[in-house]
Amino acid sequence: MVSAAARRSLEAHIAGERAGDLEALMAPLSATPRYVIPGFVLEGRPAVRRMYELALSQLTPESSDEYLRALDDPRVTRWGEAHCVIEYDARYPWHAGMVVVVHFDGDRVRSENTYFTTAAGFARTFPPEAFAGVPGVEILR
Repeated sequence: MVSAAARRSLEAHIAGERAGDLEALMAPLSATPRYVIPGFVLEGRPAVRRMYELALSQLTPESSDEYLRALDDPRVTRWGEAHCVIEYDARYPWHAGMVVVVHFDGDRVRSENTYFTTAAGFARTFPPEAFAGVPGVEILR
């Protein structure tokens, strides 16, 4: 099971998202984060930071609250040794059809890999040019 400290790091990350605080949401991440999001693989802090710069204005307190609620719901969240998998369902309208796999480096958040179970979820989240010149960004085709 993920350590209590790792879970607190994830909760702090989500709290930073909720507050719209880029520095706070980045602080709990590992030194080498790697995110998989629709259309992209993001390697390293500059790439992940850029994604949050683009996404932060779209994140809502309701979405963050729902994310936190799901962490304690065994109907949708499974915890492993160094990860958790959240398979949202209709009880989570902000995330319905989404699967998030969170990996940890020790007590730090390494990744939030996001996948969709609905066709609408596969739409590209960000235009590729939004990541122009950012190291660690792989555009998936």
